[in-house]
Amino acid sequence: MRHHVILNPTSGGGAGRKLRGEIERELTVRGLPFTLAETARPWHAAELAQAAVRAGADVVVAAGGDGTIHEVANGLLAQARRTGGERAPTLGVIPVGTGNDFAKLLVGGKDRRLAYDALAAGNVAAFDVGHVTWSGGAEYFINGMGTGVDVEVVRQIQRLPHMPAVLLYLIGLLRAVIGFKAIPLRIRADGRPLDRDVMIIAIGNGPGLGGGFYVCPRARPDDGLFDICMVGDLNYFQIARTIPRVMRGTHEHLAVVTMDQAETIELEAPGAAPLFFHLDGELREPADARHLRIELRRAALVVVGGAATAGAAAPRVERSEGNA
Repeated sequence: MRHHVILNPTSGGGAGRKLRGEIERELTVRGLPFTLAETARPWHAAELAQAAVRAGADVVVAAGGDGTIHEVANGLLAQARRTGGERAPTLGVIPVGTGNDFAKLLVGGKDRRLAYDALAAGNVAAFDVGHVTWSGGAEYFINGMGTGVDVEVVRQIQRLPHMPAVLLYLIGLLRAVIGFKAIPLRIRADGRPLDRDVMIIAIGNGPGLGGGFYVCPRARPDDGLFDICMVGDLNYFQIARTIPRVMRGTHEHLAVVTMDQAETIELEAPGAAPLFFHLDGELREPADARHLRIELRRAALVVVGGAATAGAAAPRVERSEGNA
């Protein structure tokens, strides 16, 4: 198996730059033939992933954070679409970033030894992916996406210095919710109307976002469904009560929370303002986006991981209207 590693040297506050030697050593010790390239600019990881596929790589390994993995996966999926393949080449990960939500889902934790061992074991699974289209644009996501206050959370995080992921997200969230009012959205889930005012709407392929917030705690990346978490307007008392519950994944039956599942979701902002959103934690602010169509692509991405791959994910959630 020919492995091609794509390393983001700026991941983890510059930790990626220091870890090249470790990565090369650990893969060599495990007898894995590999080449390694470093990213130099935004979306370079996607370009490198496509080049690796054309060069005959069997496994393309994203060494970085969730943003790097997002780019590599988009490169693989785009290359598969161009060549007419039903699935992209195999994706592996080495967690180097801050949050590492997808790496934790895939290999069972953010300890890099788990990732090296998973690559050596070579166990594969097929994961669903999300595909989002809007006026003039389209992009894949592999772990989760959302809109509402989450957009402002991402903006706040981008202004903060490097620190542990949960703390980053918590500080960003606390700053973001001050003065934030729920936004009206037209929502369709497999054609069912779920229109409401939301402070947060998160669509999970995996359970965790923000490095430790289990927004969609029962989401599985192989069940053919997105999990949807919708949170209504919160006062400060409700915010203080809800945030710890989200960190533990025990918020599903709060009165302000609605959980659902669907394969195709449409979001539309009825006003004139554009609908900004994030994909795997990466902010997107297209000026003309007022309608998003989010479609699940079943088993579109082959991944190499450990015991935490799809078969060990949590069971499906029952639909709840949040009236507990």
